[in-house]
Amino acid sequence: MQLGFVIDHTKCIGCHACTVACKSENQVPLGNFRTWVKYTEEGEFPKVKRSFAVLRCNQCTAAPCIEICPVNALEKRPDGIVDVDPARCIGCKACMQGCPYDALYLNESSGTAEKCHFCAHRTEIGLAPACAVVCPTEAIIPGDFHDPESMVSKLAKEHNLAGRKTEAGTGPNVLYREVSEAGINPQKTNIAGGYLWANSTPGTQLEAETFHAKQDESKSLARTTYQVDHPARWGWKITGYLFLKSLAAGIFLILAVLSVLSVLGGQSMPPGTGAFAAGAMGRLSLGALIFLGLTMVFLLADLKRPERFLYILLKPNWSSWLTRGSFVLAGYGALLTLILALPLLIRLPGAVMWTLTGLGTVLAAFSACYTGWLFGQAKGRVLWMRRGLWAHLIVQAMVAGAALVLLGHRQFEVSMMHLSPLRWTLVGSLMVHFIFILTEHKMAPKNREPEYSRTVALLTRGPFARRRYVAGILVGIALPGVLLLFPNVLWAWNLAAVGALIGLYFEEDIMVKAGQALPLS
Repeated sequence: MQLGFVIDHTKCIGCHACTVACKSENQVPLGNFRTWVKYTEEGEFPKVKRSFAVLRCNQCTAAPCIEICPVNALEKRPDGIVDVDPARCIGCKACMQGCPYDALYLNESSGTAEKCHFCAHRTEIGLAPACAVVCPTEAIIPGDFHDPESMVSKLAKEHNLAGRKTEAGTGPNVLYREVSEAGINPQKTNIAGGYLWANSTPGTQLEAETFHAKQDESKSLARTTYQVDHPARWGWKITGYLFLKSLAAGIFLILAVLSVLSVLGGQSMPPGTGAFAAGAMGRLSLGALIFLGLTMVFLLADLKRPERFLYILLKPNWSSWLTRGSFVLAGYGALLTLILALPLLIRLPGAVMWTLTGLGTVLAAFSACYTGWLFGQAKGRVLWMRRGLWAHLIVQAMVAGAALVLLGHRQFEVSMMHLSPLRWTLVGSLMVHFIFILTEHKMAPKNREPEYSRTVALLTRGPFARRRYVAGILVGIALPGVLLLFPNVLWAWNLAAVGALIGLYFEEDIMVKAGQALPLS
């Protein structure tokens, strides 16, 4: 059984009765919508055509919101409805990034996600959803797509029905008859011209749309003249989480590099002595643990229901990389604690310390890169889905770790003999980081190339270009690269490290913001 809708736009008159009925039936908060009507207009006076598109959750066959939710708060019911359990939701907003259709919103009062659930409370007693009942032209037809005798199945057979963003592979179960392509494809329309009764909301999305309006002048795109707002849900806290996690993972990755270099140089690092925790390895491990703790603080701060954080550990959804990553971070933190505590209690053989260092290196690498796979589950944000992002995040962690350890080598008790190798590690990491930036335009996820290209253009020519070139590349890569070439000039190396950290922060902030800049509906 698969419940869904056919929306017949040969009948829709754009009256918003479905929107009002839905809000009334489900007590949808002011400013939020489970279904809404989008107006688009095409042509020039006097030949202008206005079209309507009724937008909502698509009750997807392969719903990405279910896969990305870390606590199983979303489920696919036996009747095909995708529903949210508010008692489990932790308000992480990952489902909103996973959905390519803007179907979910955050109830600010409860701190939980909500969406169209096909009026399940009505469906269960044999009634049609409120939107279908109230529609004056019967343009909204609910039914079971798996029942060949249902009206929706017959319409699907008789007509060439369209679905929204089928290239995302979600299997949408809301299909449209004779809908304007601009209504269901945000790449075919633009909000920059303003709405019928209001100005477009100022902000990053309007800047991005204004940029593309200028780029697409010759393509005669449709104009969006009525739409509801869908604000970006991840902001500076997620940037902070990414940056601090790069530091937490990068410090230990640099520790591994220094350990190997020490052995090659005839020294013994990590040593198996009781005084171990007072040395470089202990200081570096402590630094990694501190930044890991700060990472968790930022992660918790972004939750709307932080008191439910332990649900990730107690009620995990193992298909979500948010869950898997949380366990990786927990394991990494536990190992760092073990590395710090054991040498204070007992004298450990060098083989044991090498084993712990090896495990720590693996966990540090996974801590750095798992967000790349998490972002890959965010089917609504094609920039984050780019191929190879996981590897780029490891390189960014190396940049962060090398820069921080070089800058604080005295505090970390890193010997002078390691400064030159540390410098070249930072140079090499910055070069690879730059290669990733240069090639990102070729890393589009499969079947999402046009959408990805429009988003990357925001970084190369659009509203994010100046910040990226100045902060991310000039300050973060070029300047450190030049300063690090001066042999034995420690102040230049320190300045290079500061520049690399500043550039990395801006690069990660730009990725978070640009990924959410273009509209999904």
